[in-house]
Amino acid sequence: MKFTTGLVRLSFAHIFQPAPDLNGNDKYSASLIIPKKSQTATRLKKAIEDMLADPEIKKNLGKGNIRNPLRDGDEKDDEAYADSYFINAKSNPDHKPKVLDKDRQEVVDPGEVYSGCYVQAVVSLYPYNKGVNKGIGVSLLAIRKIKDGKAFTGSVVSDTDFDDSLLEGDGLDDLM
Repeated sequence: MKFTTGLVRLSFAHIFQPAPDLNGNDKYSASLIIPKKSQTATRLKKAIEDMLADPEIKKNLGKGNIRNPLRDGDEKDDEAYADSYFINAKSNPDHKPKVLDKDRQEVVDPGEVYSGCYVQAVVSLYPYNKGVNKGIGVSLLAIRKIKDGKAFTGSVVSDTDFDDSLLEGDGLDDLM
């Protein structure tokens, strides 16, 4: 089931290059932080409930512990997730998510879309049953940056951060 969010915050963004997941498999991935009182949270809860109520999906998942992808951010020790839910979405290296700007143009500069900015996302919700692991999974299809936000990690480096005077007297003059 394809699902489009409203405005959410992007975290742990690996959307330009895949990165190893907890199992060591390369994946594109992102955590989407969703305010608890938002329409996105309400719609996403309903979509998951509808999927879990579907007789075919219920039959395929069977009984036992069914994992819900919508997690409570207040249980995470991170202020960015307070008063929010979050979902973790992934895609395989051969299914790179689209990354667009507000005007729906492809973003080519990886620094333009970062953990902490505000985005709209398109994901796919799907049931999975792999023995003891079963539930609703989330595939990352596309990210559309809507506006800037305070970056969660990292910092911006400009050409003024370099200082040639710091290169002198380090015993490396013979190498230059």
